[in-house]
Amino acid sequence: MERMMKRQTEGRAFFAMSCIEADVQGEFPPSKPRRFCVDKPGETRPERPCRVVSIRLQPAMAIVFRIRDFFHPLLINRLRCEFERNQWKAPEALADMQEKRLNEILAHSYASVPIYRAKFDAAGLKPSDIRTNEDLKKLPVLSRAEARSAGKALHASRLRGLHPVEYHSSGTSGTPFAMLHDKNANALEFAYYWRHWSWAGYRLGDSFADLGSVYFLTRKSDDIQAWQPLLRRLNLSSHQVSPTNAPLMARELERRDCKILKGVASTVYHLALSMEEAGVRPRPLRGVISTGETLLPHQRALIKDIFGCLIFDSYGHMERTVAVSQCEKGGRHVNSDYGLLEFTNIRPSPDGTTLLAEGLGTGLHNRAMPFIRYETGDTFELFRDPQPCPCGRTFPLVKAIHGRQEECVVTPDGRHLTSLFVLPEFVTGLRETQFVQEKADSLVIRVVTGNEFDANQEEQLKSFTQRLTGPSMRISIARCQRDDLVRARSGKFRTVIPLQSSTADKSPASTSPV
Repeated sequence: MERMMKRQTEGRAFFAMSCIEADVQGEFPPSKPRRFCVDKPGETRPERPCRVVSIRLQPAMAIVFRIRDFFHPLLINRLRCEFERNQWKAPEALADMQEKRLNEILAHSYASVPIYRAKFDAAGLKPSDIRTNEDLKKLPVLSRAEARSAGKALHASRLRGLHPVEYHSSGTSGTPFAMLHDKNANALEFAYYWRHWSWAGYRLGDSFADLGSVYFLTRKSDDIQAWQPLLRRLNLSSHQVSPTNAPLMARELERRDCKILKGVASTVYHLALSMEEAGVRPRPLRGVISTGETLLPHQRALIKDIFGCLIFDSYGHMERTVAVSQCEKGGRHVNSDYGLLEFTNIRPSPDGTTLLAEGLGTGLHNRAMPFIRYETGDTFELFRDPQPCPCGRTFPLVKAIHGRQEECVVTPDGRHLTSLFVLPEFVTGLRETQFVQEKADSLVIRVVTGNEFDANQEEQLKSFTQRLTGPSMRISIARCQRDDLVRARSGKFRTVIPLQSSTADKSPASTSPV
């Protein structure tokens, strides 16, 4: 009986560990749902209605999914066992494993993905010309703009058996992007997070808390918390974080016996600030999983003090080419079995003690839509000489990752919002979106739109934003051109322009106040 109960608990946790909440859009025969229309090689027939899955994502890891799209237990278990061994392998063995997977993905991409066939041919190369990681430099870089404009040229021509699922995400870039992830890519994500969370002491069956906004927005709920018993997940609303609500959140963490808290770095920090101001501290957790942004030292110290545990940073992106995860000893490990990370434009840091470089990622698992030498858009800080980690894991280390720190909007009632960038995922027809707080009670949403963005979509964007910011915030929408959007000095797009810097650039675009 005890063994049966353990299996049932592990089954629930196995289900819970990597879930993504999906909507179904478009028409399809209810009796014959399918992910994508694929035919046998050489078969031609009129295009059939398809099921398109649009998945709403939080940064790094959204934890609610449809089992039939994401649940491949045999594949996940095999990959999980492999991942457990990989982290302790000798560097030479890791390199051999990585090059083997690289050769497989390159051969597949040349044979099945139009954009890579063209890149190989233009460079006068065949997959056999690239045998090592160093050889990969012979191929041109895939820019973010090129990937977004490639459309189906970035898709494999034969999708049968890959079980692809379409994900829509703009992330922090402000530009929508549709991606295909196949069963290998989804199993990869599951196994990766399973391993990383275990570094923080998580075990299958443990309760955990997810601090975010998507769960509540999709249900049009203004609740502060929601418990999902099957998933063992406590949802905490990130847009309800305040000193007033902090005691309830602390009580729920204890009541549900949560071992792990996951959330965007700055949102977790604002929860810790609110708990400090309210004079409450929950029972110590085993770990906090920080995603999406870079924690500053004072933020890390407060989170550790309030929650009584270590913080485990997690870096990744929806293209799933690179994953960096922090261990219990503080090392930031590049997961060599997840993807291949190259460094370009390597130069000394300002103080000369470390190096700075841009990152290119190559995915080693996703065959439905491979990314090869893909611009991550982030800057990595490197040690001048390779460093071993006291934890004993042999994955390479980076010192830090820069470029993922989101600004926040402060509402009139004192709440700090860092998740506004998810809102464009709920609206059709947005090409780029930027939130500019011009006054304490005034927020302008600058949008670059397509033909699909009509009055109904505009009203939906206003409505979602109003729900996050509260009734005291005045919301207006300004239609503009890309050149009107504010960018950092480096040229990188900024999704949120906070109050103190919003006067730097004001567009003459027409606005429609609420």
